[in-house]
Amino acid sequence: MADPARGRQAMSHFLGDENVERSRSFLEDLDPELHRYVIEFVYGAVYTGEVLDPKTRALCTVAMLACLDQQLQLGVYVRSAHRQGASEEEIREVLRQVAVYAGVPSA
Repeated sequence: MADPARGRQAMSHFLGDENVERSRSFLEDLDPELHRYVIEFVYGAVYTGEVLDPKTRALCTVAMLACLDQQLQLGVYVRSAHRQGASEEEIREVLRQVAVYAGVPSA
């Protein structure tokens, strides 16, 4: 069974305490069921998985968001990658890799 407290803790770890309440409030207003899903599954199960370390997970998220041209979320997850210990050079390297496969405008 999903543990909402674990999801909230992971969300805070990746997004930072300063962003959690605003994000949760937005999701709750948008769709309470989606909010529950994001907290319990996305953060409570996927983001707390044991195979990828948090820095690798954050860098993968940066790459995917860049490929999808999700600029607002990309900024959030670049900060998240920093929070997880990624250096500027590691983030730049991920974006160079994005340029190769998704095109320079995406990177």
